[in-house]
Amino acid sequence: MDKRIERTNTKLRYSLLTLLKKTNLKKITVLELCKEAKVNRTTFYKYYDDVDDYINKVEAILMEELKKEITSINRNYLITYIGKIVERIKSEKELYPILLGNNGDKTFLRKILYLVHSESLQEWQRLLKKATSEDLNKIYTFIVDGSVGIIENWINNNCKDDPKTIALFINKLCMSGLSSFI
Repeated sequence: MDKRIERTNTKLRYSLLTLLKKTNLKKITVLELCKEAKVNRTTFYKYYDDVDDYINKVEAILMEELKKEITSINRNYLITYIGKIVERIKSEKELYPILLGNNGDKTFLRKILYLVHSESLQEWQRLLKKATSEDLNKIYTFIVDGSVGIIENWINNNCKDDPKTIALFINKLCMSGLSSFI
């Protein structure tokens, strides 16, 4: 990638994070973002349609990075994946907590957790003999929504607990619920 484009993207990313510390994502304008980044709006519009388009592209890159990271996991399903996500959030404190925080994109964490939807359902179908495919989809939604709540709470408390503690807590809750379908 051209160094100028990389530099522009880096400035935009840092400026977005700066703005998200004090402004809700939906209220950030192209003008505000470009002014903060010291990037010409013409340059911004050369690559992005609007702030939503920029956010979607940033999120797609982050999701792709996470997807690559989890391909190294032998059992590529939700509960293991949650552990990786929590570790990543903690290791990149300047990015994820802000992007996923109160002013960020409330749907992004759900999108991340749905990356392994089909793999998780396949694994559960093999293990949970009493569950129908409809049950499995409901279980997945329940686990994702509960995990989002726990992870958001953890982020709002400055990620104080160790990532493994959070992942094990979520895993414990999940396993106790899933066991009724064995």
